[in-house]
Amino acid sequence: MFGSGTKLTFRDYVQGTWGSFDTPAGRVDYMMTKAKLGGDGDAPERQLTKSLAPVREIMDAGDLDFNQLLQRDLDDHRVAVNLIPYLLKPQSTGPAFFPPIVAVLLPFRNKKPTKFPEMGNSTVTNYDDATWQEQRAGNAFQIHRLLGADGEPHGANVGKLWWNRSEASLVVLDGQHRAMALLAIERTLSNTWQDTAGVKFRSFYEHQVRQLIETHETTEVDLEKIEVPVTVCWFPQQTGEASRPHEAARKLFVDVNKEARPPSESRIILLSDAELGNVLTRSVLSALRGHNDGRRLPLYAVEYDNPDVNSSRPARWSVITNVNLLKMAVNRCVFGHPKYLTNLAQPIVGRESAEERDEFMRTQLDLQTLLPDRIDDAGYVFDRESIGNLNFPIGQADAIGRRFMETWGAAILMLLSQVKPYADHATSLTKLKEDWHTADTFASLAHDALFGGVGVFWTLRSSYEHYVETRQSGEHRMPKSDVIRAWEALKAKEEDFDRYRALEYLESTRPENIRNCKSVYGVYNTHACQLGLFMTLGSLWELRKDMVTTTKISELPAFADALAVAWNAFFAIDHKKARDRKLAFSKTITDPINQIVNMDTPQAVYFRYFWMQALAIPDVWSHVSDWLPERSKFDVKLGQARHMYLDWCTKQQMKALVTSQPGLPERDLRSQAEETAATNLKKALDRWFFVSGGEFDRWRTDADMVDPRRADGIDPQGALDLASAMRESADRR
Repeated sequence: MFGSGTKLTFRDYVQGTWGSFDTPAGRVDYMMTKAKLGGDGDAPERQLTKSLAPVREIMDAGDLDFNQLLQRDLDDHRVAVNLIPYLLKPQSTGPAFFPPIVAVLLPFRNKKPTKFPEMGNSTVTNYDDATWQEQRAGNAFQIHRLLGADGEPHGANVGKLWWNRSEASLVVLDGQHRAMALLAIERTLSNTWQDTAGVKFRSFYEHQVRQLIETHETTEVDLEKIEVPVTVCWFPQQTGEASRPHEAARKLFVDVNKEARPPSESRIILLSDAELGNVLTRSVLSALRGHNDGRRLPLYAVEYDNPDVNSSRPARWSVITNVNLLKMAVNRCVFGHPKYLTNLAQPIVGRESAEERDEFMRTQLDLQTLLPDRIDDAGYVFDRESIGNLNFPIGQADAIGRRFMETWGAAILMLLSQVKPYADHATSLTKLKEDWHTADTFASLAHDALFGGVGVFWTLRSSYEHYVETRQSGEHRMPKSDVIRAWEALKAKEEDFDRYRALEYLESTRPENIRNCKSVYGVYNTHACQLGLFMTLGSLWELRKDMVTTTKISELPAFADALAVAWNAFFAIDHKKARDRKLAFSKTITDPINQIVNMDTPQAVYFRYFWMQALAIPDVWSHVSDWLPERSKFDVKLGQARHMYLDWCTKQQMKALVTSQPGLPERDLRSQAEETAATNLKKALDRWFFVSGGEFDRWRTDADMVDPRRADGIDPQGALDLASAMRESADRR
């Protein structure tokens, strides 16, 4: 039944489960089968691997019409460094798996699109002790379908497809990168690159494949286990002179891909075990699930189900943070790079050494006291000193996660749960939840969107957007369903929440205070502001280790608690003359310190300066002084951070002046920009952070010694002198 079909003249064929998909645009037949790497070279599954072809190997580059079928070029680098190792390297985190590749049989002759001969009528043929229904399109391709004893198609739906490669090619429609990974391995193992149209791409792959095989001692037996599902399609009605198979293929490509969406970063974090950072981030969310004692941020204040691929800040008005930010906190506090925590004049730019980040993580989690030197994990042996973000024993993931949650995880949650802006947001949200009446169906849906079902919010949003688009198009009037009413109820509840939060945070529901509250929370809920908070934790912890040699990571939660108490003392400072420190990070106040226009993630280093400046006030510093006994070292770091921020403000002023005064010489532009930036910062520090103008001027004069590119800022003695002057001036204030 599954013989090679020796009576037939076609060389290439596949066998598998037959299916058919009828559409208004025509019929698509398909065969579900598989492609293999190892085993008998003449087996159809092995031959299929060789037959799968990216479009660039079938057509000349000038034939743009058909090249548009695949929309984008192959990324050979991605295939070589990601997909091939994924197939060949042992996976400690579970089995490797590719979703099905979709390929379509299309007519080509001499790399030019042609047409298939007319499909002949069905006939019945017997061979290999079985009865088959046969159809043939000239010498291009032939299909067989197994028949039962009654002459009808067999219930097993077994079929075969043969084709003549001089007249037809199997073109990959979906999964061309996956197919290229298979082809690269196959061609390298069989030494057949030179016999293919892809020989010019040989250098991208051959060395990589051979190195992986030699390093991991991949054997023929190992390769036999690599089987990738393939769906082979053809168009039975697109044969003959009037046919248009290539247009049908373009249509099929669009149909296959138009609904496909790459997974969102949130979904990857929630589901992937490929990175230790994902595992640690999920442990933070797990700690919040079911935790409702009022001391920790409730889970419904965290956005973790956003389907958008890119979500740099929370999209829901009800949440204060999202899972992406939590991963950033893990990334910077646990993995570093350490230069971003120790040198506060270092902007976030450039690549980071994975080896150095992994080494830092092992120190931050003190893996030396947690794991033995060598770990046998389900047959995979790990050296503790080689454990990193992408290489870790999955069997020890829980233990590493517990260590993280006892230390850094608890500290991160402490700040998000106890620092006043975030604590007050959560309190207001809980108050809204408790006061919400859900008697109606739509009210219950709206409530569930914020506090219950995963994905409900996005479903309501998409439904409402579709509703609005349909109404605007004028095609037909759609009645308001409960789904639409639920979304409208959510919008109304947003206004209620704004009042709850203004009352909690600013102790007032006057319209101007509601506006002020929304404005400052537009800063607090950005990744830049929150990551700056966590980077402050990381930097001050590094500073404590420098001051106190007996520091242990078990002290981290208590350290974070002290920081939270200190910052809350800053926000509670008596606000005479309308100087409410709870608005100090806002951009709409008088003399704001926050001059940042686009609060993107790399701007976190400037927000770290804001958080540190708040700690420098004497009444605030008293809450952390026991943890950081050498104030002068803190002041050195504060000076680094201030210097970098002032430099950034100067550059922004330069850009503005170049636009407003294009004829001014560059030297004059710079001088004017420096004075404007310094004046603005001096006013902000005096108004909101108790730094007098005289103190700022002295700091600025002394800071001429500072080289912000150095990890220690200035020469050691100069640093101590400057820090001492800053502290004495602050104490006098």
